[in-house]
Amino acid sequence: MSSNYTFVDLFCGAGGFTEGVLLAGGTEKRFELKAASDVHQNAAHTHTSRFSRQLGFEYAFLTSDIRDEDFVDRLQGVVATDDGHVDLVVGGPPCQGFSLFGARNRTDPRNDLFRHYLRVIRALRPKYFVMENVPGLALMYGGEIVRDIHRAVAEMRGVKYHLEGPIRVNASEFGVPQARERVLFIGSRSDMPVVNRIEVAPVRVWTAREALDDLCYLRAWESNGAYHESHPATNDYQRESRRGRLFQLYGITRDGASLTNHDAARHTPDVIARFAMMEPGEGFDSIPRGLWDAHLASSKKWCVRLDPDRPAYTVTTLPDDFVHYRQHRILTAREWARLQSFDDTFAFLGPRATGGGGKGNKKRTQELPQYTQIGNAVPPLLARGIAATILSALDSAVPIRKPRQHDLLHQVH
Repeated sequence: MSSNYTFVDLFCGAGGFTEGVLLAGGTEKRFELKAASDVHQNAAHTHTSRFSRQLGFEYAFLTSDIRDEDFVDRLQGVVATDDGHVDLVVGGPPCQGFSLFGARNRTDPRNDLFRHYLRVIRALRPKYFVMENVPGLALMYGGEIVRDIHRAVAEMRGVKYHLEGPIRVNASEFGVPQARERVLFIGSRSDMPVVNRIEVAPVRVWTAREALDDLCYLRAWESNGAYHESHPATNDYQRESRRGRLFQLYGITRDGASLTNHDAARHTPDVIARFAMMEPGEGFDSIPRGLWDAHLASSKKWCVRLDPDRPAYTVTTLPDDFVHYRQHRILTAREWARLQSFDDTFAFLGPRATGGGGKGNKKRTQELPQYTQIGNAVPPLLARGIAATILSALDSAVPIRKPRQHDLLHQVH
């Protein structure tokens, strides 16, 4: 009989990593969620709405800052396993200090959040832990951050881990319709098999059109709380998104055909005209110069129209980074989530957006609106691939047994 394993999700946000680990657990629910944590209240609302109220899991959610002095004690108090430990800890400490986009700040306090993550690892002593981050982490400051992470793990007291990383992964190889690159650090406890790569199963590489075409009936200013009969699902990705992958695994029937988070933006005529002149797969520079100078100029530095026949670029927290390949508007939050491989059954709570201002919009960071929750998330299908590799390692581990007195006497004779 297969064993079940416990896990904790830190910096969990809306729950992309949680969703993926549960997907990897399959119909037997091989992974049991014990606790999740995030500092943002709207992340807590979305996460608990999904995994507690909708799916019925009993787990603890800590709406707390991992840097708080009592965080580890509180987490240990709610994990509630027989030995006080868990099998797996996952999480992606916020990555803004490492991003290749925007300002980079070596003294950004978020750059050292991994140290607080490791403080949790020392306490919970998981068999494996996974840290996910942006590729820029491996490149910034001449590799100094990577060396710091390896050094911190090597110097951990009370428990020893073999650390592998940075391990590069591309979400499109795991069935996510997005060319999202990330790096992983995987810690294997000294009594467990080392995990040094993520197994990639052969999957279809989905394009933006294949992911979104059944939702593309909305024009700017329109909203719709249900699927449109003129746009049925035409491929497995759309059908699985509608049915709900976890719903399918657990035999949950989806009620009706309601659709959340699918509200188109209310663009001005000038914005719609600007988007209409952009070529698929191109940015503002595809707009004829005369029209740009006369009517369509914008102060926004980066914006691209999706190429319908390729996976999307990396989904960000800024909804106006992408223009729909067919409609002259940005993507709805539901379409944003589709590109991240969230099921349509996964509802995002909180405000849809918090206005413009680019990455300098502090309200976006503080309130964590829907687009930010989605853009910050680990794509569930990528997380499923990561967790499937860890599950195989857990299943293959041979417990190290201390010899009993009887065995020692037998060896002597």
